[in-house]
Amino acid sequence: MRHPLVMGNWKLNGSRHMVHELVSNLRKELAGVAGCAVAIAPPEMYIDMAKREAEGSHIMLGAQKRGPEPVRRIHR
Repeated sequence: MRHPLVMGNWKLNGSRHMVHELVSNLRKELAGVAGCAVAIAPPEMYIDMAKREAEGSHIMLGAQKRGPEPVRRIHR
């Protein structure tokens, strides 16, 4: 049987406070939810914190792609 996955990321926006609030609120809201997986993909600088905050919950962690992006140069 298939189960949906709801996953979100937030690029480079945010703060340590935001990570704490987001994971804390997700834990509360998801306490009685079954049949749906939930994952977050924080920016690299918040992955360790998000992992600690989500420990013991069913919240999964993902990582955003890290790779060289083309540099857009403006010629004048």
